[in-house]
Amino acid sequence: MNKTILATLLGGVILYVWSFIAWVILPLHAPHLHPIPNEDAVVSLLRSSLDKNAVYVFPANPSFGSDQATMDAYVAKMKRGPTGMIFYSPFGQDPMMPSQMIIGFVLDLLSAFVVVWFLLRSTALSSSYFGRVAFCGMFGIFTALFTHFMYWNWMGFPAEFTKGLIVDGIVSWILAGLGIAALIKPKNTEPAAPAAS
Repeated sequence: MNKTILATLLGGVILYVWSFIAWVILPLHAPHLHPIPNEDAVVSLLRSSLDKNAVYVFPANPSFGSDQATMDAYVAKMKRGPTGMIFYSPFGQDPMMPSQMIIGFVLDLLSAFVVVWFLLRSTALSSSYFGRVAFCGMFGIFTALFTHFMYWNWMGFPAEFTKGLIVDGIVSWILAGLGIAALIKPKNTEPAAPAAS
């Protein structure tokens, strides 16, 4: 089997297994997912107020071109608080749907393939094993900067929750890199030994 496919499969499996460990076994994310006090009452209010599968923000952002009074009221609400986002679905679902597990694994495979593809076209391919691992690990750092830190800065994601996502992402790509770098390596460029006369 092509080493690209093998490295993609190995990297995807490592990402998938680590994700389970990070979210289910280790105290990496669970401590930062807090239950809602008086959940039934809050959910009842949400159910009667929200009817779309959507992201809701508060205070509501004024539309572009709003008058000064509307903007002033918005700024006052932002300063006073509370502020937040609600990722809301009015529909129920199984907590661990088979379709989610399958899609999650496919996404891990696609992610691993992208990193393998980049490694094959990078000067890091000719570096040492740990140099290739570090190249893969950089994708975790890139994701942290471009996604998690962005959400922390612009969307107000809590620092502790963000830290868990960053650690998770960097560790996942270092671990995946250990497998990918073992299979994706430079071809042997040493000249063949001369044949005996």
